[in-house]
Formats: sequence, structure tokens, C-alpha cells
Amino acid sequence: MSTPANKQIDVKADTAKIRFWNRLQLLLVLAVFVAPIAGAFFYKPAAFNNYGDLYQPARPVPNLLMYGLAADDAVAVELDSLRRQWIFLVAANGQCSQACEDNILKMRQLRFMQNNNMLRIRTVFIQTGLPTAVALDLAAKYTPVEVYNVTPDAYQNWTQVLELRDAPPEAQQDRFYIIDPAGNLMMSYPALADPNLIKKDIKRLLKTSQIG
Repeated sequence: MSTPANKQIDVKADTAKIRFWNRLQLLLVLAVFVAPIAGAFFYKPAAFNNYGDLYQPARPVPNLLMYGLAADDAVAVELDSLRRQWIFLVAANGQCSQACEDNILKMRQLRFMQNNNMLRIRTVFIQTGLPTAVALDLAAKYTPVEVYNVTPDAYQNWTQVLELRDAPPEAQQDRFYIIDPAGNLMMSYPALADPNLIKKDIKRLLKTSQIG
């Protein structure tokens, strides 16, 4: 026959068990709600991994007044007039190094690689300070790349939008940039980037984009 002391011990034991199970149930409920959030944060499917440096958030690209190369008819063109298409961009100040020229060739070839989608893309080389003969030679050699001249001050101010934050100066040089049809800077690649991997990024961008 149980004594009052034993009954008190049994009540305490039952109370402890009830608290334990209540806490366990609460933890299980929390786990159900937290698990999807944690999974989404830590898991990134390989299909969404990008090879290039992604600008987050995408940066609106300011308008820029550019000029054609013809000495007798240097027509002014606004960068905003190129919107509604994707822009592959290379920029150079004072000279176009071998890495710069390789990038011009690379962006032209990457455009051709898009087959039917290549009409959605414009390839643009913006430069300042290059001798006219050199600029004209590049334009002829890599047609249909569009080559434009800009004033030194305009170039200096405008190219600030291209800078990668927290990257050393050498990482900023001779890059290849992608601007979307809404005029936002999306991605960029270093000079020695693998064209085959860039091609995969571009295919994903064009496939998922509803504009351009």
C-alpha cells in the first residue's frame, strides 16, 4: 500500500515526465518550422551557382555619351539607347593590352555561341585615349563589336560603376562585363576567365530572362 510520501514522489515524477514531453513536443514543432528556412539558407543547388562575379544587388548603369570613330562624323550615341538588349562590355583607358584585346575577341565569340539568342546581345568596346588608328583597327578586326570613344573625364566618372567592392586594384583590370536590358550591371569576369564557363552563365541568364 502506497504511503503519502510515495504518492508525493510519484506525482513529482509524473510532473517531470509531462514537462519533459511538453518541451520535446515544442522542440519538434520548432524544428518543423525552422528546418526549411535553414535548408534554404545553407543549400544552394549547383544549377544556380554562377561562375562570374555577381553584383548584388544589380547596379543601375548611368547613361554615358559616346562617340563614333569617324573623324569627319563622330556621331554621339547615348548608352541608354542600347537598352532592351543585353550588353557585353569591355572598357580600356589609354591602351588596349593583350588581355583587353583577348576580351574583345572573347565577347564577340560568346555572342556567336548563343546561336538564335545572339540577336539579343550587343558587344560594346568603350575606350578613351586610344589612337584613332588603333581603335579603327580593333573595330575592323572584331566586327560586329561596336567601338566608341568617350572623353577622359566621362570615362573616369562612368567606370566607377564597374568597380568590384573590396577587390584589389589588379582584380579590377581587364574585365568583361554583362549589363542586362534594363540597364543593370549584372556580372563581370577577370581577364583569364574560362569562356566555356562564361558561356554557361550566359545561357542561364538568357533562358531565365523575360526581357531583351
